[in-house]
Amino acid sequence: MEIAIQNLTKYYGSFCAVDSVSFSFSSGKLTAIVGRNGSGKTTTIRSLLGLVPMDGGEIIINGNTTGLNLKRVGYLAEERGLFPKETIQNQLQFFARLKGMTVKDANRSIDHWLERLEIPQYKKSTLESLSKGNQQKIQMIASLLHDPDIVLFDEPFSGLDPVNMQMVIDLLGDLRKAGKCILVSSHQLPLIEQVCEDICIIDHAKSVYWGPLDALKAMYGESCVRFCVTDQKIPDTIAAVPTAPNQYKVRLGTPENPDLHAFLRKIVDAGLSLETLERSQKSLQEIFLELVGEEEQADA
Repeated sequence: MEIAIQNLTKYYGSFCAVDSVSFSFSSGKLTAIVGRNGSGKTTTIRSLLGLVPMDGGEIIINGNTTGLNLKRVGYLAEERGLFPKETIQNQLQFFARLKGMTVKDANRSIDHWLERLEIPQYKKSTLESLSKGNQQKIQMIASLLHDPDIVLFDEPFSGLDPVNMQMVIDLLGDLRKAGKCILVSSHQLPLIEQVCEDICIIDHAKSVYWGPLDALKAMYGESCVRFCVTDQKIPDTIAAVPTAPNQYKVRLGTPENPDLHAFLRKIVDAGLSLETLERSQKSLQEIFLELVGEEEQADA
């Protein structure tokens, strides 16, 4: 399955929340849509779902403009959409029935997903008795109970500790292997970098990049060297940026360090003793900040 968003445009009055954004995502692949607050990510997902009407553009599914079959979509919204005083089992049954499942199939799926996300002990608990992270897991289960073909996760890592973030990364990998058509929006760029193949970056309602993550890194992520020394002073001529005690980063391709050979020559000439040396590219977060800056604004 392939879902293509072509020239999506959405206005709220005179304010353009999404301005001619185009990208696609397909089965067996994880695609991310990222941008700072207010860039238009959530509005794009809501338009894709038909929750807000588009003012321009098309949603094309396998070459047709028929629209999504919402019973085959698993949508995790950024905001909580569950019942705080209802038990986990009852409300998951409710959401499963809305997707057309029988009670028997719903209960089987509920038990499977509670075990998969390591929270079977909360089946009879009310939502309000759970931690924020476990509430997020329940909302995630509600979106996956009916075995959807299309998975749309808006900020799936919200409220999770590092252990449960890794659990979600593993879950996304399993969904990808199962051939699901996955689109994820998140502010957690180091996590997105671990899981996505394709990425759409939106800034001020416009797409500033769409394509493979590897190609983005090749285009914008100039090579750099990270190194650790014993307790020594680094000469200014090396133009090293401290990243931690005794740890530094140097960008290559600059007048100070045009290539790796020139950098290593300076290290030898300075008589520095290296404990570690690693050549790497910019991270997704570094590239993102270079592309869109650090300004914050209200969500859209």
